Amino acid sequence: MVFFRYNRKDLKGTFLAIALSFVSDICITKLTFMKLYSKEIKDTVDKFLKGYSKVIANTRFAKNLHKNLKVVKRRALVIWIFLVSDAVIFLVLPIIAPGRHFSIDSYLIYGLEPMTETPNYEIATFCLTITTGFGVYTMASIAVYVIVVVGYNEAQLHALSVELRNVWEDSRNFYNNIKHRIKNKKHAVYIKEQIMNEFIRIRLKDVIKFHIASINLQHELDKEFRPIFVVEYTIMALAIIAELLGGLENTYLVIPYTIVLILMDCLSGQRLIDACDDFERSLYFCRWENFNTSNQKTVLLMLMMSQKTLMLSAGGFTKLNYNCLMVILKSTYSTYTTLQSTVKKHTEL
Repeated sequence: MVFFRYNRKDLKGTFLAIALSFVSDICITKLTFMKLYSKEIKDTVDKFLKGYSKVIANTRFAKNLHKNLKVVKRRALVIWIFLVSDAVIFLVLPIIAPGRHFSIDSYLIYGLEPMTETPNYEIATFCLTITTGFGVYTMASIAVYVIVVVGYNEAQLHALSVELRNVWEDSRNFYNNIKHRIKNKKHAVYIKEQIMNEFIRIRLKDVIKFHIASINLQHELDKEFRPIFVVEYTIMALAIIAELLGGLENTYLVIPYTIVLILMDCLSGQRLIDACDDFERSLYFCRWENFNTSNQKTVLLMLMMSQKTLMLSAGGFTKLNYNCLMVILKSTYSTYTTLQSTVKKHTEL
C-alpha cells in the first residue's frame, strides 16, 4: 500500500511512510511478545521478588542495594520521561502551528484525502493522536520493565562487591567484639583464626547464594528477550535508515525516539557488564590470601563463576553494549549514505 500510495517521484514521502510504519511495528511486535510470554515474565518477576525478600533490612548490603536501585530508578524515569515528552512534542507542534497541519504533513492516510479538509482533518488527527500515544506509552512502559529487572541484577552485584571487599575487615571487627569472651588465652591466636574464618565462611555462603540467584535470573531473562531483541533491533536499524532518507526536516523528533530505544537496552547491558567486572575485581581485593584453604576454594569457585560475564543479548550471539550501539549506528549511516546517492539518481530521472 505504501508503494501504491507514493509514486517514484515522491521517494522521500515513501521512506517517511516506511519509517513511521517500522516505528509502529516495534510497538506491535514487543506488545505481542509481552502478551505471549506473560506467564514466563510473571514467573521471572516473582523470582526477583522472592530473592529480594531474603535481603535483611538495615544491613550494609540492603542499604547499598537500595542506593544502587535508586540509580536504576532514576535511569528508568529519565528514559520514560524522554520518550513520553518526545511524543507529546510530536503531537502538540502541529496544534500550535498556524493553519491545519499534522506532525508530518507529507504522511498521508489512505482514504482520508484531502487530509486538511473537514471531517478528514479531525479523523486523521484523532487517529494519529490515539495510535501515537498508545504506541509510545506501551514502548516506554516495556522499556522501564527491562531497565528495572536488569538493573536489579546490576544493583545486587554492586552491593555484593562491597560485601566482598569488606569481608576481611568485618571478620576482624566481629572478633574484636567477642574476644573478651575467650577464656583460653593460650590458644588465642588459633581461636582467632577459627572465629574469623568461620565468620568469612558464613558471609561467603550468603554472597554465593545471591550471586547464583543473579546468574540464574539473568539467564532466564536473557532467554526470554533474546528472540524479540533480534527482531526489534533489525526493525529499528531499518527505521533509522528510512528516517534519514525521509529527511531530517521531517523526522527530527522520530530519530531521537528510535535511537533512545536502542540506547536504553545497550545501556542496561553495558551497566550489567560493568557490574560483573566490579564483582570480579572485588574477588581479587577481598584479601583472600588471609583466608583458610576452604574459604580460598570458595573464592576460587566464585571467581570461576564470574568469568562468564552476565549480559543482555540479541539472539544469543550479539552483546547489547556500547560497542553494539556504535556498530548499529555506523552500519545504518553507511547504508543510508549508499542509498542516498541511489535515491537522488531516481528522483532526477
